[in-house]
Amino acid sequence: MTGFERWLCDAHGRPRKLRFGVVLAAFYVLFSATYLPINLFSVGRKAHILFLPGEERLPFMPIFEYLYVLTYFMPFLLVVTIRDYARFRHTARALIATLLTAYATYLALPVWFERPQLEVTSLHTWLLSIEYLDKSYNNFPSLHVAMSWLAVHASQVSRKSRLGLAALATAISVSTLFVKQHYMVDVLYGGALAWWAWRLTASRRATA
Repeated sequence: MTGFERWLCDAHGRPRKLRFGVVLAAFYVLFSATYLPINLFSVGRKAHILFLPGEERLPFMPIFEYLYVLTYFMPFLLVVTIRDYARFRHTARALIATLLTAYATYLALPVWFERPQLEVTSLHTWLLSIEYLDKSYNNFPSLHVAMSWLAVHASQVSRKSRLGLAALATAISVSTLFVKQHYMVDVLYGGALAWWAWRLTASRRATA
């Protein structure tokens, strides 16, 4: 047992929720410190537009922001549901694999999404205006989608509860299109990336 595992887990090997929350908060700090510089680095570079045929006709519906922001709370399901250190380690590896792959894609293939003009007249438009503060790059893949689906894969819940979480992740994925933050291919890549990272790190764990 490593020193970190002894710090994180109780005598029964279950992660202490408060300390797990501290680790999750540290991950958010690390994410911000790495994501934002990559986002700014893309400014001025030649960027791609990835609309599928007819996709640009999807309406702009800011009300979907209420679903979109749920992504930020999905990881807290891990604090509530993960019951052993092996699952925690698997999840951490999958998160790292997801971020490294996404960052490499952002650097190699800058993608630009032209956001619509937004008038702040309600809570959801105000929340969306905060989302719009960063530059409209780092689209392909959608980390909103990838992180939501990783939470579904990692949560140690019943089959029925997992289906409910999958429905929620699907709704979040759809919301990214209507708040005009992502293309359809961003959503597909994000979901596939979460599945791939989870499977990849599971095989590494099995052979460790």
